[in-house]
Amino acid sequence: MKSVFFVILFLSFFSFEVEAQNSSIAQFSASKIQQQDISHSLQYVSIGNSQLPKYKAPLADWLKMFNKHNMSDMFKDRYVTAFEIYNDTQNRDWFIHPYGSVVETIQVAVYQNYSPAVSSFSGLDHTNIYPLHYGSKIEIPFGESVTVLMVFNSDFFFAPIKIALQADQKMQEIVAVDNIILFLCIGVCLALGIYNLFIYLVMRDNQYLYYALSTLFYTSGWAAVFGIFEYLHMFSAKDWLMPGFLLGSAFSAFFQIEFFRLNVSSKPAMYLLLVLGCLCLLFLPLAIYSQALGLIIVSIMTSAVLLTGLTIGIISWSKGYRPARYLTIAILCVIIPNLIGNLLNLRILSDINLDIYLLGLIGIAADTLILAFALAEKMRLVNSRNAALKQQLEHKVKIRTQALSEANTKLAKTNQELVEANSAKDHFLANMSHEVRTPLTSIIGYADGILLGDIDKAEQERVTNIIYQNGAHLLRIINDILDLSKIDANKLEFDAQPCHLFTLLGEIESVAGKRARDKGIGFHVNYDFPLPDKIITDAIRLKQILFNLTNNALKFTQSGHITLNVSIANTTLIIKVIDTGEGISQSDMHKLFHPFTQADSVINRQVGGTGLGLSIAKRLAQGLGGDISALSQLRKGSTFAVSIKLVTPKNVPWLSTVGEIDMSNIHQITHETDVPKFAACNVLLADDHPNNRELVALLLKRMNINVVEVADGHQALQAMHTGQFDLLLLDIHMPELDGIETLKAVRGSGNKTPAIALTANTMKHEVDHYLRIGFADHLAKPIDREVFFSKVSRYLNLAKAEQANIDDDKMLPLVQGYITDLRGELGSIEQAWHKRDLAEITASIHKIKGAAGSFGLANIGDVFSRIEKSVKNNDEVALQTTLPQALRYAYACINMPGVDVALAVVNFNHSFPLYLAQLPDAISQCENQLGDIAQALRAGDDIKTTQLIKNAQELFNRYAFEKEASLLDEICSSIACRDYNSARHETVLQQVRSVLENISRALESHIKNIV
Repeated sequence: MKSVFFVILFLSFFSFEVEAQNSSIAQFSASKIQQQDISHSLQYVSIGNSQLPKYKAPLADWLKMFNKHNMSDMFKDRYVTAFEIYNDTQNRDWFIHPYGSVVETIQVAVYQNYSPAVSSFSGLDHTNIYPLHYGSKIEIPFGESVTVLMVFNSDFFFAPIKIALQADQKMQEIVAVDNIILFLCIGVCLALGIYNLFIYLVMRDNQYLYYALSTLFYTSGWAAVFGIFEYLHMFSAKDWLMPGFLLGSAFSAFFQIEFFRLNVSSKPAMYLLLVLGCLCLLFLPLAIYSQALGLIIVSIMTSAVLLTGLTIGIISWSKGYRPARYLTIAILCVIIPNLIGNLLNLRILSDINLDIYLLGLIGIAADTLILAFALAEKMRLVNSRNAALKQQLEHKVKIRTQALSEANTKLAKTNQELVEANSAKDHFLANMSHEVRTPLTSIIGYADGILLGDIDKAEQERVTNIIYQNGAHLLRIINDILDLSKIDANKLEFDAQPCHLFTLLGEIESVAGKRARDKGIGFHVNYDFPLPDKIITDAIRLKQILFNLTNNALKFTQSGHITLNVSIANTTLIIKVIDTGEGISQSDMHKLFHPFTQADSVINRQVGGTGLGLSIAKRLAQGLGGDISALSQLRKGSTFAVSIKLVTPKNVPWLSTVGEIDMSNIHQITHETDVPKFAACNVLLADDHPNNRELVALLLKRMNINVVEVADGHQALQAMHTGQFDLLLLDIHMPELDGIETLKAVRGSGNKTPAIALTANTMKHEVDHYLRIGFADHLAKPIDREVFFSKVSRYLNLAKAEQANIDDDKMLPLVQGYITDLRGELGSIEQAWHKRDLAEITASIHKIKGAAGSFGLANIGDVFSRIEKSVKNNDEVALQTTLPQALRYAYACINMPGVDVALAVVNFNHSFPLYLAQLPDAISQCENQLGDIAQALRAGDDIKTTQLIKNAQELFNRYAFEKEASLLDEICSSIACRDYNSARHETVLQQVRSVLENISRALESHIKNIV
């Protein structure tokens, strides 16, 4: 123990640093640092006996004269730190609050403008503004800054000091709460110490004497640390900071010997505690002579006594000595904060943002209080041991009997569950066997007929369509089973994102409405306004619910109509699906949402179905924060009401009439996507399943893409050694070398070719894993043609955009000229609409359709194509909504703020839709780079700032942000001229951010959701 002490003592004397301090004054905003510890953000220098600067001007240079202060040094020193506070709040009165340590003198010097420094003092040797709390009041007017210089001068330093800025009113509340806690803890300790001293005088039991003395000495030590003696004008207790803790630890060791009767139960433990207690008494003169040296001794000795007592308590508790539990809990209460405090004092533990001394006092108070219970429990145990033994025996018999009864009940319940599970399994297998075999019968039968020549070529197209429909039906059955299993396992994932409510409902109307009209029944959507334009939900799951309900309505409705009613009730979105179909009897209503059941088995045989749909839909609705309810009358129809939690994005518009709905958003899904064509593109396809590989290769070849097919990862790597590819399609599960290991090998060779994962694993966490390890995207099996074409096109467009160099200099003026002509055509349409000249509108739309795609603005041509039919049919009612929206959209595209639209078209392979698809990510990247530039400017790093601006300008030029790029030139020029005008730099950065915000708003309001 002595050797450990001297090693720590030696290190504490010689662990210092002498490197020169590169002192820069930290800057903070009051709103960001109030009530926060800023000590770790500051720099500290030792100044010896140097005088402080009187004015602010020489302060920075003055700080550079001194060496860095070693914060691990707890011996005599005089050191300073400086920081600047900008008041961006309405509060004027502030309090600089140093806490978490014991210091003799803390001087706070405040420098403001050109006025001399104003100083105030606090600390152990001074009368503090607030009782028992160090610190100084300062006044900072709104919008102004002050520089604060804090000087710490003391013969000793306990735990590393923490510094916080508090509003003066808040500080008064903190002081009030802290002092109530402090005096309450002191009062509890004094009361229990004196009370047990009187018990000792009556009973002459030494454990009460040692308990009382330990409590009183610990209390006196904490009172000295908090400066209570000075506050009460009793005496200066600087020399009593550490001796009280040593005496408290000594008598705590003696108390533990008596409490556990170690002279009988464990002689080695008794001798260990006896030695520790005597050492505490022997070190007492050193603690009085030097408080810093005493801090080291106290930290070691208190930790040793507490850990020894905790070990003995746990062992005694484990052996059944019940009073030991109280003592163990009591020691835990005191050991946790005090051990952390001791580690902080010894600089072994890094600083933490807690007032560990106040927590230590609370721990001592809790320890004292719980020890009183320990003593009481010990006395009670002596008086009631026999009764306790009898009660314990009865309790054990009762527990065993109850456990046996519960085991029997559980066994019976388990048997019943096994019987029900076996019955449910048989029912499920029978049901699924029927549902799977039904489409398979058509698939296999018709395929066999085609192979054997039984079906004429004239009928093969119709038969192929039947095979496709039955295959899609089989896929829906499998998806339903998988969804139900995910729900039962609580693994179904929901991804809430902003989505257009009316676009989502438009998709339902487009699909279900067409099927209803083909069947000869009506389909209507009624809106109960006002309704939000956007909601935050999982759009895919909500559509799954609505498609399920509308499909059920279509199956069971032979005549009449189907209606969707959309409304808001409080914070709930309600969508009702109302039909005039067969209806459901009241006796069958309770079966509706049970899996594998349907209300009417006769109708079920007529229309088919697994009986899973409503069960899944209800659970999905519950996952979206709502539910599904049903009302029905036999032969009169049914109403299914879907309710989900309504969450809207910030500042979302609420629509009050149908005319305000952007119809271009709603009907954009009705047009078919043409197969894109590519030239000179090479794709590597790796899939071990020959049929899947052949299918994907067929789709790629339809896109005029050169395909190299391989069966595993090794073949893929060999192919990449001999050829170059624009895109990789890698199956995840392949023999020998799977898709993941193949991608790792590709990336390890330095190849950055985009790779798409082909996989049937579509759960979100699986897809996220593929993206994290380097895949650019994923394609789910079975392959969806439109999704396949879209994703492959996206990455091949990106590849070709980087490779293409098609006379951009010649193309740019042509695009600029076309945009000028397009503005003229849009103006002509506006004038013609004012005169209701539909013939002229038709001619202008025809011109736009014919030319927009040739100049990279195919999206504008598509928008006008959607309304051309209304113009030709003279449908002025529809045009009143769609034509102004199309005009707004076109103007928003060609007049994007801060963007050279013609240059954007040329930069992105003559495709403005491709530019718009990447624009949100580009804006996010630009904003991040502006943040890095601002940080580099604040740090004064000219080289890094210039490089960051160069990188940002390259990105701005790529995305045709010419104005933003030119604004950043101003910062580069000022840096080159050594003109460090931080206010002007911030103004320039804010101007760039404003332009980016304008682009983002234009994209969000008029463009993004159509593209």
